[in-house]
Amino acid sequence: MTGKSLDDLEFAKVRAMIASFRLSEEGGAFLAALPFTTEQEELLRRQGYIAHILGLIERDGVPSLPSFPSIAEVMESLDEPNPALEGPDLLDLARYLQSSEELLSYLLQEEDESMNGLTGGGIDPDLISLKEAIRSDLDESGSVREDHPRLEPLYRRLEQVRRKRASYCSSFIDGNRSSVQSDVEALRDGRLVIPIKDGHKHTIKGYISSVSASGQTVFMEPFALVDLNNSVLLANNAILVEAAKILHELALRAKQVAKPLRELRTTIGKADGWYSLSRWAHQERCTPIRLDADGIRLLDARHPLLKNKAIPITIILEKGISGVVLSGPNAGGKTVTVKTFGLFSLLNQYCGYLPVREGSALPLFDRIFTDIGDEQSIEKELSTFSGHMSRLAEILNHLTPNSLVILDELGSGTDPLEGSALAQAILSHSLSRSALTLVTSHHGVLKEYAYSKRNIINAAMEFDEVSGKPTFRIIPNVIGRSHALATAKAMGLPQEVLREAEELLGSDRIELSSILERLEEERKRVEERSRALKRSEERWKEENRKLELKALTLGQRERLLREEELRTLVRFTKQARQRLESLVTEIREGELTGEKTKAVKTYLAELDRRIEAERTMVEEEEEDYDNPTTFEVGTEVLCGSSKREGTILAKQGGGRYLVSIGSMRMSLKDSDLFLPTKRAEPAVKVSYTAGARRAKREIDVRGFTLEEALEAVERNIEAALLNDLSTFGIIHGYGDGILSRGIAKLLETHRSVVDFRFALPEDGGMGKTYVFL
Repeated sequence: MTGKSLDDLEFAKVRAMIASFRLSEEGGAFLAALPFTTEQEELLRRQGYIAHILGLIERDGVPSLPSFPSIAEVMESLDEPNPALEGPDLLDLARYLQSSEELLSYLLQEEDESMNGLTGGGIDPDLISLKEAIRSDLDESGSVREDHPRLEPLYRRLEQVRRKRASYCSSFIDGNRSSVQSDVEALRDGRLVIPIKDGHKHTIKGYISSVSASGQTVFMEPFALVDLNNSVLLANNAILVEAAKILHELALRAKQVAKPLRELRTTIGKADGWYSLSRWAHQERCTPIRLDADGIRLLDARHPLLKNKAIPITIILEKGISGVVLSGPNAGGKTVTVKTFGLFSLLNQYCGYLPVREGSALPLFDRIFTDIGDEQSIEKELSTFSGHMSRLAEILNHLTPNSLVILDELGSGTDPLEGSALAQAILSHSLSRSALTLVTSHHGVLKEYAYSKRNIINAAMEFDEVSGKPTFRIIPNVIGRSHALATAKAMGLPQEVLREAEELLGSDRIELSSILERLEEERKRVEERSRALKRSEERWKEENRKLELKALTLGQRERLLREEELRTLVRFTKQARQRLESLVTEIREGELTGEKTKAVKTYLAELDRRIEAERTMVEEEEEDYDNPTTFEVGTEVLCGSSKREGTILAKQGGGRYLVSIGSMRMSLKDSDLFLPTKRAEPAVKVSYTAGARRAKREIDVRGFTLEEALEAVERNIEAALLNDLSTFGIIHGYGDGILSRGIAKLLETHRSVVDFRFALPEDGGMGKTYVFL
């Protein structure tokens, strides 16, 4: 990836956004050095790291992890034979080790072998021991603790000589009131001195330390006080010497673990780097990009630098398409679109997570080339056109079969005829030697060229004729019009100038523009009709599903009633048999006839036949619920003894499946899942009337829990279908994105939802979602 392309796509700005979440210098260095990968296995590993950390954040919220102090100078000092580390340096080292423990413990709180490559298996025990020693020996200012076993007796000695010195000063002042200037001793250069009146200085035997500015006071150390001051100084110096020894011993101990400390810094760089990427992915509501899909699917891509002003962009290219000519009005979003695609291709190969809708897929490119913006250079004596040609020459000479090429306004800046010819030749050359070429242009020659080739398509940026503004929506397989006159009119160009421009344009061009306009209107009508038909089809499917479910429910209820009847009958038979046997005994003890005995036996046999008939009927109904050994994803099943309807979402292994039951997701054993099969019986006819639930054109779920919000959305979808409402809005707000992501997952899998997207910026942006049924 060339530096010019990285600059054009503003990758460094996005990387700076990611680095703002870092906790350490090492994390920032890791992000700056992390290369773009072209290997699928490596990208899956990176996605795995982020998925693991995002799982922790989703479960527990954003953690409060401490930042890391810089220890770069400490590491340089440890390279010296005799490292000189001060107390604050050692304290920073201990804090660094403590922060390392907390970060790695957070990442390793759930067992995941894939994370070993990220965390390095934890911190070396010798480093933990060093941290504890520093914490034990130093206080929060970085000084050796006064209660340290080796300093405590020295501090006691210092206190003793200080008290003795203070006592001497007090006694001297009391005994020489006429000579002293003050009844309080003074401190000069760490030594206590007595303030003596200038006229009495010859009466005191000792050293003169200093004289006041007025000359009226002489500060003296009587000879006895000199000895006491010296004793205090020596006692204090003994403490300093011993403290220096303790610091030196800690420094030597740190030097002994310099190697594992360097390895830890590398580990922290990786761990903090991926933590930063995960925090960014969480904030931007990113999803993992699929790597195994055919074609390209960039769904609702939101440029991270535009934040809440970003209008989601969708780009879908089928397999076999290797080029796109994107046309449309000026300021219509062509450049933003191709820059977004290029930036997202870089980010995908950087971390594998993008701010897009789930289901997006991108290929891996080995090189990304761009020619975007003004290439004019006074220093190199290049005009705008010459600058573009210089850049294009560099690109064309370095193409590979797996390159992405983005060319903005290809062929502009020179004579239109020659520019068109050059543009077509450049496009043809790039298509034959690269994986994908994206071109923005107003040249009709390129649009016609795209229609003549199977491996390249036209695409247009949609323009709202009513408002006279672009919508920034991409329409595939359509030629975009420049709408230059409409844009000029919207910008306030005088009417007489516009009329003259229309006259100069000529009737043929105006007629062609009108034809394209009518074609665009017809395309919109066909598209709307197609959506309406799809909604109707989905609605009929849903109604049919509901009818089948009603019929199945009735069948289940009938079977449950029969089971209850059978249990009642068994109890009755048992009681009847006991009663009849009792009667037979009584008859035998009394007067017995053959007819009476035969009648009793016949009655018992009849009861047995009735029980067997009921049991057979129930068993036949049980057989209608097939229980295969395996289920495919998407299969509708009946769950548990209650036979609630559900859908297989995923195979989990060990004979278990993830099943969606209404708004819930449960993990069930295969023995608890049943596949209903149709019985060879007359169809059950069911009729019912839906309740008069009223659909809302807009629902507000801010402040709801996720479960409450999903229930509200499902209720409004059902009501909208019953009331023939084809679209409505959901206000979920921004927050941490929990509601937004949860609602998006529901809408993606809902049978009745044709499409959904974030609202326009003026209508709520990413804090609101439009739903189309």
